[in-house]
Order: sequence, then C-alpha cells, then structure tokens
Amino acid sequence: MDTPYGHGELWYMSGPFKEGAPNLGYQLSLPPRDLYRQAIAAANTYVRDHHQGQTFAQLTIPEQIALLKLFEQGTMTLGAVPAHTFFEQLRQNTLEGVFSDPLYGGNKALAGWTLLGFPGARADFMDWVNQKGAPYPFGPVSISGETA
Repeated sequence: MDTPYGHGELWYMSGPFKEGAPNLGYQLSLPPRDLYRQAIAAANTYVRDHHQGQTFAQLTIPEQIALLKLFEQGTMTLGAVPAHTFFEQLRQNTLEGVFSDPLYGGNKALAGWTLLGFPGARADFMDWVNQKGAPYPFGPVSISGETA
C-alpha cells in the first residue's frame, strides 16, 4: 500500500476523528496502510491467543470464515481499529481488486473476471445482457487486450 491511496493522501485526514453513523463514512485517523497493519497484527494476536498459537493464515477455512463474521458483526476491536471498520475496508478493497482491470494492479491474469464470468472490456456484449442464466461463451478481455 505504498501509494497515495495507502498513505491516505486521497482522503481528508485532518479530523475530527469521532465515531459516527455509517453513512458518514470512514472516521479513523489511520490511512489505509496503517489500518491494515494494525488490524492484521491485532487479528493475528487474537488468533494466536484463541487458536493454539496459529496465525489467521494457518486456520482452517471454516475457522477463517467464523473470524471474518466476528469482524463483520463488529463484536470485537483490533487494537485501535474497530473490527467492523476493518472488515468493510477489506471487503471494499477485495471487490475493487476482483473487478478492476489488471491495468490498475489487481485482478492478475483476469482471474477475478474469469471466476465471475465477467466479460471485462469487450467492445460488444449487449446481445447477452438479457440472457439471464446463459453462460457467456467468451473469456474476459482487459483494456490492454489481455485475454484469460
């Protein structure tokens, strides 16, 4: 996250930093990279304390899902980061990575688009818009012309 986004340069970061209604948006003093650093470190500490010294990555998939559900519910904090805030940031950035064109650094090898059946930057797929449930017969194409 060594980008202007990761450093919070694209966000208003001058306060006040007060917990508010969800529709007010992000209200922490942490830029995204610090939010991730602190929340991930705290999550791994929590996992080590509750799962025989393991890290999040070492948990089984059902255990990981259960922990993510705790984050989503906001029933815990991750250091200075409310777990729900971390979950929403992680969710948003994951969706951005899956749906972004590889030109922007996410969706390597069009993997996200292939998984979802998303056509990407194809010039014409309007014939398929109203064919609900019908598989799209062509693989995705990126802005630069990369194909899956």
